[in-house]
Amino acid sequence: MKFEKGTEKNPSGNLIVYCNVVGENPLFPGGKIIASNVVVSFLRIGENFPVVTFPPVSLDSYEDLKRIITDHYDKYDVVKIKDFEMPAGQEDSNSYIKERMDHFENVVIRYVELCKNREGNSFPPQEKEPEGVRDYLDALANLSLKVRRSSGIAREASLLHMERLVETFSGKHPEFDLHNFRKALEVPGQTGEELVGLYLQKFNAISYERYEDASDLNKKIQAIESVSP
Repeated sequence: MKFEKGTEKNPSGNLIVYCNVVGENPLFPGGKIIASNVVVSFLRIGENFPVVTFPPVSLDSYEDLKRIITDHYDKYDVVKIKDFEMPAGQEDSNSYIKERMDHFENVVIRYVELCKNREGNSFPPQEKEPEGVRDYLDALANLSLKVRRSSGIAREASLLHMERLVETFSGKHPEFDLHNFRKALEVPGQTGEELVGLYLQKFNAISYERYEDASDLNKKIQAIESVSP
């Protein structure tokens, strides 16, 4: 089981499992995504963790699922499973659906085990709405880490969430060149990691009115960006 968003060490207890549909969709003609929500309660009964597995739903498009994840970004872990592709024969189709349901159940069982094993069974902190500059900078740093660590549709949702944060932050505090920071998130590899780190350091320097430090950091950023594709 590979997380696009979230980690095995610290599951939230609220999981979206999804797959792309190739060809016929058994739930809804034309639907391109099948998704289900799995919720694990940490209010355990003895050694049992109550689990609710919602029936799978069909979504018209990849964009629909991305929008759902973005609008509720901090609530979900996200796991993608292999594409659903219905075989041609009826007998094969029945066998295939059973196989996929068994696989889905195995994902649920594995997720519940991860929730049971979560250290201390403590709840991950809920992110509050940013208020002052420090709140925005903390949110920016936390979300940039999530962008770099996520993949697939979850990464796209992370970037869309980042765009919303950048838009709000830059509107209130235009002294930070946040749109250039947003572009740095798209730079791959170690160069991207270094750029993002330098931008965050520069923003921190500006917030504490250490303008000479901010200028030195900006020179380092410009040197990297001048040779980056």
